[in-house]
Amino acid sequence: HSGAALPPLSRRAESGDSGAPPPTEMATSALGLLASSYEEDDDNDEPAAAAASTSLVVNPTPAVVGDYGGSSASHALALAPVITEDRKHGQQIMKANPTYEEMWAPEQGPSLDVTAQRAAGIKSKHRFVGHVAKMTPATDFAFDEQYHTFNAYGFAADPSTHLGPSGQDAAAGPQQAPAAGVVGDVEKWAEARGGSVYSLKQPLESKLEDQRKRLRLDDNYQAVPTEAPELTAEQKAAIDARLKQEKRKYEGREDAAEQSAMEERAVFHGSSMVDYQGRSWTTPPTDVREEEHECFIPKRWIHTWSGHTKGVAAIRWFPGNGHLLLSAGMDNKVKIWDVFNTRKCVQTYMGHAAAVRDIQFTNDGKRFLTCSYDRYLKLWDTETGQCISAFTNRKLPYCCTFNPDDDKQHVFLAGCSNKHIVQYDTHTGKVEQLYDQHLAAVNTITFVENNARFASTADDKKMLIWEYGIPVPIKHIADPTLHSMPAVTKTPNDQWLLCQNLDNQITTYSAAGRFKHNRKKTFKGHIVAGYACKPDMSPDGNYVMSGDSDGRLWFWDWKSGKVFRKLKCHDQVCIQAIWHPVEPSRVATCSWDGTIKYWD
Repeated sequence: HSGAALPPLSRRAESGDSGAPPPTEMATSALGLLASSYEEDDDNDEPAAAAASTSLVVNPTPAVVGDYGGSSASHALALAPVITEDRKHGQQIMKANPTYEEMWAPEQGPSLDVTAQRAAGIKSKHRFVGHVAKMTPATDFAFDEQYHTFNAYGFAADPSTHLGPSGQDAAAGPQQAPAAGVVGDVEKWAEARGGSVYSLKQPLESKLEDQRKRLRLDDNYQAVPTEAPELTAEQKAAIDARLKQEKRKYEGREDAAEQSAMEERAVFHGSSMVDYQGRSWTTPPTDVREEEHECFIPKRWIHTWSGHTKGVAAIRWFPGNGHLLLSAGMDNKVKIWDVFNTRKCVQTYMGHAAAVRDIQFTNDGKRFLTCSYDRYLKLWDTETGQCISAFTNRKLPYCCTFNPDDDKQHVFLAGCSNKHIVQYDTHTGKVEQLYDQHLAAVNTITFVENNARFASTADDKKMLIWEYGIPVPIKHIADPTLHSMPAVTKTPNDQWLLCQNLDNQITTYSAAGRFKHNRKKTFKGHIVAGYACKPDMSPDGNYVMSGDSDGRLWFWDWKSGKVFRKLKCHDQVCIQAIWHPVEPSRVATCSWDGTIKYWD
């Protein structure tokens, strides 16, 4: 027996509907017999009828009805259905017993479309005879197949015609298409017989012909001989040189074009280079001497030196009493200013083709060194403005410093962008030593321990301690929590190193012995992330100062580490501030706004 769930049916016999079959027909049918038996059970005992409806045994071979319900024999049920009511699940069940011929009869009636079958959860049948799927590029594979076919052969199936390559439509069956469902070259489509790049095993003959013409081959696919002019010896040499240059460039061994040094000259802005006694303008005044004194924090702005057309990168006092101020500008110029008398620019030094990054005086102040972004380091005579010598290693020098020993004033060190520290001799102009243990560009070089050693910092967030003249570091200072230290200053008592960290704090390291980090001496509050603002300390060692990215000048107390005072000095970043070596409360600041200010 087979059961199927049906929607609830109304009892026509109980309601007396006029559309019900006559009693004589129900009496002669098995359905009528069963219905009459149900009515008798309902009249006698209703609970018993409910139990009988769920466990009723139906005769497996009821009488066969020839003409049921007045319909044709082809669409009539071969057996009279039996309808039962399942009160537990709220549904009615029809049971039937079809014959063998009815069970294996071919399917009749309309079938669902592929889309409707997929929506109904029925697996679509693509394999039985007579079914043709529509060619719709609904999948990535179908679209890619037609896309690559069009690029390769110049034709593709037209999806707007809904015709497959065989010219059959799913609804109308086999037919001749009214127009070729092809976009592009119809002749090549006919030559390919409707194939695609995935079905064709070999290229088309027309495509091979085009390829043969493009490659300049004859009918036998042999190269057509061409008469090329014979190359001369000069042309062959030029080609070989070009190939060698390309190979070196590919391997990364190409020689950088060496930039020629710019012509150096100096302009003196004073009235005379000597005074009435014949003394040079660089001679310090006799009444000003460097001696110990108590320092005070400045409160007011007293003067501005404005001569640079671009920002000022660094400033240095003249060694000794600081009666002159040297400044390095981003306008490729170096200027020296008078501090005590007229406070005007005394001389301008021009000789660099790019911005000047760092400057450094010798101990006597008669010469100074400049390093620039034009990859040159130049040694100048302070008084005459003459360029004594120029040095380069084809890399960017980021910092330079002389050996502080009086007997080694002809030796200087330069930290470069290629992770090397280069030691030059100004007498010979050659490189004496190369220190190459850093992993990034070197930012600072500071001599410590009576100039027998020096400390260097770089963008690799390390500090290395070196023995002078030995290219092997004796100590590594590295920690995962460290940040880059682009500016370092030694305190006046030569005991500490003030390191400007890019995490907005100034840390302190001992300048001798183990070079230990002093965690109690940390100065915070300013914002310097991204800028190499160089810190400084007062000559008496009581105050630490530094500029910040907002143009302010910060003062901290050395003993407590607390912020003492803040001054708004510049409109842009205050890149450096230096305390005057003689005046007790005089400070000079420089900024990227192109000004140098004097504070008291």
